[in-house]
Amino acid sequence: MRIAITGTPGVGKTTISKVLRDRLGIKVIDITEAVKKYKLYTEKDEDMDSYVIDFEKLEKFIDEIEEKEKTIILDGHVSHLLNPDYIIVLRCNPEIIKERLEKRGYKPKKVLENIQAEILDVCLCESKGKVYEIDTTNRDVENIVDEIIEAIKHKKERKGVVDWTEKYFDYLTLEIK
Repeated sequence: MRIAITGTPGVGKTTISKVLRDRLGIKVIDITEAVKKYKLYTEKDEDMDSYVIDFEKLEKFIDEIEEKEKTIILDGHVSHLLNPDYIIVLRCNPEIIKERLEKRGYKPKKVLENIQAEILDVCLCESKGKVYEIDTTNRDVENIVDEIIEAIKHKKERKGVVDWTEKYFDYLTLEIK
C-alpha cells in the first residue's frame, strides 16, 4: 500500500512522516531526498532552486522499494502524483508556511509561489482517489498523527475543509520578479 503524505512545502510533511514511521514501523521515502540522491531528475531549475523530476525514473525507484515493503509512505509535495492508494493532504496557514520557508532560506519568488499554491489548494486539487485533508495549523504533531492513523485505519475521506482564499486573497495578486 502506498500512502502519500503531501502538501505545500512547510506544512509538516516530513515531521509527520517521521512520527508515522516511528509509530507504525513503515518505510518512508522522502521524495525530495531520493530525487537528489539517486538523480531522478531531468534538470535543475536554478531560478527556483529545485529539480525537475523524472517521474518515470522515480516511479521505477518506488516500485523497487514497494516490492520489498508491504506498506510505504511517500513524503513529498508531489507524492500524490505517484499512484498512491491513499492520500493525506496536509494544509497549513499561509503565514506560517511563509515563516517556515523563509527560515529555510527559500528565495522570495519560491516562497510566494508556495504560499499561492497553498491558498489555491494545488496539492488537494491534484489529488485523485482516497483523500483525507488535515489542517495542521497550530496543532500538536502527535494529535495529527493520531488522526492520520485513524483515517488510514478506517479509510476515511475528507476534503474541502480548508479554505484560505478569502483571508489571503491579496497574496494571489502579488508577483515577484
